[in-house]
Amino acid sequence: MFESFVLFLNNWNAKYGERQKLQQLYLAIIAVVTVLAGLVSLVRPRLGHNIMYIVGAALVAFLVNAIAWHLLHSAVLLKLGSTARKRRS
Repeated sequence: MFESFVLFLNNWNAKYGERQKLQQLYLAIIAVVTVLAGLVSLVRPRLGHNIMYIVGAALVAFLVNAIAWHLLHSAVLLKLGSTARKRRS
């Protein structure tokens, strides 16, 4: 089982770029903390609600990061690639 988990992580590392991995990490944190908040709220509802603020912060970070990377990619990286191609020819 450990070997299959290591194989999964190696494939995941090779398949995705660092931006995609970061976004997937944000989503994993959101999912895990949401489940944790649900379990905690069964015992202490107020604490469960407070934990959901962490989920909200992670969701905001996910959205801001997605928008920032999209703007960087569309505004800067594509133009850098096109000028590099013009210089080669």
